[in-house]
Amino acid sequence: MAGIRETDFTEVEIKKLGIRIGVATKADVLDCVGKLEEEMECKTRTKSCGSKTLKTRTKGTGNGTLKISAYAPQDMLADLYGMSRTELKDGVIAYGSNSLHAVACVTAEILDEDDNEKFKAYPNCTIQKALSRSVDNDSEDIAMLELEIAVMPDEHGEGLYEAVVNDLKDDTVKQKWMEEFSRELVTTVVA
Repeated sequence: MAGIRETDFTEVEIKKLGIRIGVATKADVLDCVGKLEEEMECKTRTKSCGSKTLKTRTKGTGNGTLKISAYAPQDMLADLYGMSRTELKDGVIAYGSNSLHAVACVTAEILDEDDNEKFKAYPNCTIQKALSRSVDNDSEDIAMLELEIAVMPDEHGEGLYEAVVNDLKDDTVKQKWMEEFSRELVTTVVA
């Protein structure tokens, strides 16, 4: 595989999570993240003759699901769930039939057991579950916000990009991945 030198990378910790909503130029980066689960989808086509399978081919779809637990700022939560209203007074937000969940780019910095870094990016995402929170007076632990996010393919058919930092030769990619990820950032220039 082109450019891959790190053959052993076991994901053990999520260090940072970036969320860039809509047309924003930079992501807000969260340093306190509890969990990131990803499940990407695929489809399998089967060629059969009678009861005999002749061939199967499996291909990624670019779609998937992320489950994230983190402490998120109130303004990010309002933007993700489409809760801002121009007709309401300053400081008032609402959730209902006018709440269109925002499209966002989600990035992550992941560590392995030796603190080597890997970057991930999901360029075309939206919250897929309604707002759900719980307040528990009997608990001493403050619960993180649980988000379930639909991953959709970008205009190039990709739902997930990743790179082990040690494999990256381009310092600009390393510097901009978390806040300014784009397809253009990671694409080679063909002359």
